[in-house]
Amino acid sequence: MPENSDPADDPRLASPFRAGLRDCLGLPALGLFAACCGFGVLARDTGLDLAVTLVLVGTVWAMPPLMAFVEVFAAGGGPWLIFATLAIINLRTLPMVVSTIPLIRTGHGFRWSHVAWAQLVSPTSWVQINVVGPAMPVARRTPYFAGFGLLLLIGGLAGTWIGHAASGGLPPALGFGLLFLTPLFVLLTMATAPKFSSQASLILGCLALPPLMAWDPQAGMVIGGVGGGTAGFLLGRVKSAKHQAGPPP
Repeated sequence: MPENSDPADDPRLASPFRAGLRDCLGLPALGLFAACCGFGVLARDTGLDLAVTLVLVGTVWAMPPLMAFVEVFAAGGGPWLIFATLAIINLRTLPMVVSTIPLIRTGHGFRWSHVAWAQLVSPTSWVQINVVGPAMPVARRTPYFAGFGLLLLIGGLAGTWIGHAASGGLPPALGFGLLFLTPLFVLLTMATAPKFSSQASLILGCLALPPLMAWDPQAGMVIGGVGGGTAGFLLGRVKSAKHQAGPPP
């Protein structure tokens, strides 16, 4: 922000909730809307009715465990197997929640509102608040995150409903293709993130995943994703430490 500018001129500071809605209204909401359209198609083809599908999206709120639910359900898995599968896969969101809540909370200690904010955490909202949040006052981050996350959730539910209702007229390939739009948006956001660690994590992950997944499709994805992200984070810390130390005397 320029030195002589009024902070009120920044819409994120003047009205953070509306700023979150506005930032989500473009590619984030449209991408998730389209991806959930694809999930709605898949859910209806699997035999799930609309009410169950909407409850799943609103409560699970993550595409990998949603896809796993459909696969286990289609294979005839029982409730306990489905619950265990979702619990294990959704552990991936724990680091995102742990890093997001301290970024947006305004006080110390646990509050029940943190449960609501945790429910709104997704890869899209996590990337957005980590890119935009550090430049905002702490008090403005919560309403910004609420506006962004709520519209994202509404877009996902609307896409699920439309995809489920219109699945009879969509080619199966188009329905599956829509599922990849949200990961594509997250990929592009990470690529344009100002943090060196985010860019390094993306590049290292893209380099490591193909050979590792060729070695083992399941373990390779975990090793490549965690390893690339960790290496990018460490490189960012090293670069930040060198920058703070300055040039040698």
